[in-house]
Amino acid sequence: MSTAIADRASTIFEEDPRVEKASRPGFLSNLTAVLGGQLSCAIVALLVQACYARLLGPAGRGQISLCLMVTAFGVLVGGLGGDYPLTIWTAESREKSAEWLPAIGWTSISGSFLATCLWFLVYWKWSPSFLKGMTSRMAVVVLISIPLSILFTYLMAILTGLEWFRLRSGLALSNQITGLMGIGLLVSLFGAQPEIALMGFQLGLLVCAIVTAALLRNFLRNACTLRVSARRVYSVLSLGLRGQLGNLATFFNYRLDVFVVNYFFDTTQVGLYAVGVLVAEGLWQIPHAAALALFPRTARTLNRGATQFTCLVIRQVLLVACLSGATMALVSPWVIPLVFGARFAPSVPVIWWILPGTIALSVSKVICADLAGRGRPEFSSICAFLSLAVTISLDLLLIPRMGINGAALASTAAYSVQTVVLAVFLKRQLLVSWKSLLVPSFDEFAFYQLAWLRFKARLWPDSAPLVPPWSN
Repeated sequence: MSTAIADRASTIFEEDPRVEKASRPGFLSNLTAVLGGQLSCAIVALLVQACYARLLGPAGRGQISLCLMVTAFGVLVGGLGGDYPLTIWTAESREKSAEWLPAIGWTSISGSFLATCLWFLVYWKWSPSFLKGMTSRMAVVVLISIPLSILFTYLMAILTGLEWFRLRSGLALSNQITGLMGIGLLVSLFGAQPEIALMGFQLGLLVCAIVTAALLRNFLRNACTLRVSARRVYSVLSLGLRGQLGNLATFFNYRLDVFVVNYFFDTTQVGLYAVGVLVAEGLWQIPHAAALALFPRTARTLNRGATQFTCLVIRQVLLVACLSGATMALVSPWVIPLVFGARFAPSVPVIWWILPGTIALSVSKVICADLAGRGRPEFSSICAFLSLAVTISLDLLLIPRMGINGAALASTAAYSVQTVVLAVFLKRQLLVSWKSLLVPSFDEFAFYQLAWLRFKARLWPDSAPLVPPWSN
């Protein structure tokens, strides 16, 4: 009996043996590769953010946040959702890339031009109050960053579709490291200014984009043609924009509060809020890795156990998010001043207010990945717009009264609404019970305990039994 339990526990995340095991790595292998890269990136990203905070203070950190948010929005607008069909089609038919890759290439060029023109009009012609504190030099850096970030997003989408997750993780880590080096280089040469620090990080992104394109040069050759099928361009836009509208709504769910805080207050409050959100969103490392690995797997295994596997992943993500969130709430009062400086102590209550929402959204990320893999991104879009309505209403109600803590509370409410509605959609799509969707089984707990015993056995061979204690 104990052997059977151990066997089931140890194989709980294995692929179905019928699923192209010889040609593609398993989900657990992909998850480990992505998560390892993400955790490494998170550590380096934390160093980057600590540099921003300690060199520039809350006000300078707030200016950096505004620039990064605008760049991210420009990528969403200019990307036109092309990374979604790029991942899907690469996963399904990489050998036929000559048929659709040129259309995606032209889409990215057109979208980049559209986004940069839009940013020029918004900043230099409109100059809205919610962007106050952003200098013209920062705006120029953002203008250059948008097409560069779109290119890098598309390159990462190709690696996701190919399921080259180890290479993807290594390149993502290299991006953070080269960005940190770029910040150090330019700040040492020109001084600690927000635009200089921002330029340093973008310099690292440029280097990493060039390296990634060089590694994918054989795959990208098919994009270098002037003959593009109008039907393919329409297919790219049709498939991409279906999910992109939801991505835009999701972006505002995540980041609208930054602009609202800046509108009612100043970049100092933006900086304090940004650090709290940054730390709380550290919970998303595992859910994001799971979602990234699940997306292409669901797309190619719809009729081969995808439903049961998705439920399994959701259960584990929820469990890990709850445990991680509780730990983060306890240690944040000591960690925030230690890493970012005493000036960022007001960021701690932000973490407490937003943590329930980030835990809920951990599940939402996995659900969205599964629905996207099933070709149903519209469900995610509907929920994103519903959540956006909650975000707008509560931001305008709570931020003037509670400041940055009100922004965090509004985010928690919006994230929770989005997750509940998405879970209802997925439950009906998969035809499973709530218990199957959310509650881990005994065998799954046994997997964690067995993994811990094996880890101990490697470190201390004479003190850790390989046989789990429940076998007695």
